Amino acid sequence: MNKLSLGHLSAEDVGEGQANMPKAVAGAFAGAILLGIVYGVVGKFIGEFSYAAFLIGGATGLGAMVLGGGRGMVVGLMASAVTLVGVLVGKLICGAPEGVSWVAYHTTMFDILFCYLAPPVVAFFASGTDAARDFIRKYIPV
Repeated sequence: MNKLSLGHLSAEDVGEGQANMPKAVAGAFAGAILLGIVYGVVGKFIGEFSYAAFLIGGATGLGAMVLGGGRGMVVGLMASAVTLVGVLVGKLICGAPEGVSWVAYHTTMFDILFCYLAPPVVAFFASGTDAARDFIRKYIPV
């Protein structure tokens, strides 16, 4: 069986079979909240690295796929939506510099692209389609 690897996050590829939605939702929320908190704490005390927010999407997608036991369009869409919750958790923990509006600080074009668009795409890629399995077979020798 192939490994699905997104950065430092990896899991066994369980693309076959029907996904269990309650478990997929639990896995997605676990991944999103956990990595959202990590992202927020790192952003608050070290520095916010918006381009690393895709890890939230990776953890959400992998959590949904692994606990749900499969992939599907509904699982991918749910994981994408839950990813935005994780990103918002991280952004709320990060806060904004003194005297700067939170909305203005966290809605720059860079943040929109790398925090609000890329992570849900990664989550959908991991848990909603077989593209991840095909990508692994094509580019990563096992």
